[in-house]
Amino acid sequence: MTIDPRFESILQASDSSSVVLAPPGNSYEVHLEVESPLTGAGLGDRISGTAHAHALRVHRATGGGAFIEPVVGQPRIVAGRVLSNDGAGTVLVRSAIPILVNVDDEADRAACVPGEFVNFHVESGARFQQASS
Repeated sequence: MTIDPRFESILQASDSSSVVLAPPGNSYEVHLEVESPLTGAGLGDRISGTAHAHALRVHRATGGGAFIEPVVGQPRIVAGRVLSNDGAGTVLVRSAIPILVNVDDEADRAACVPGEFVNFHVESGARFQQASS
């Protein structure tokens, strides 16, 4: 079974290289880069897409919650439950938003067991890819 990594969020700000998303039901303002400007979405509109990050370090967690740090800004730490691990480097995590994390190290990938909690330190430049209509 394939898990859909898309999520919906409110577009708070946007320019040609970045967006600020406010996921409903929390106080996050997630700053993400975009490869091209968004289409068909204005400020305050609900948009759909996927979030992508690259892991620097992976830590297994025995408990905890789903969060992104900082609450306002570019993600530096992503914590949550692993939803899927394709074994080839992409891990889907349910955090404050679902996020696809690229994990280069084989041992780190092996630590990302579906159902388990993990924490990722991620590179600057996490990005958003708008879903096609």
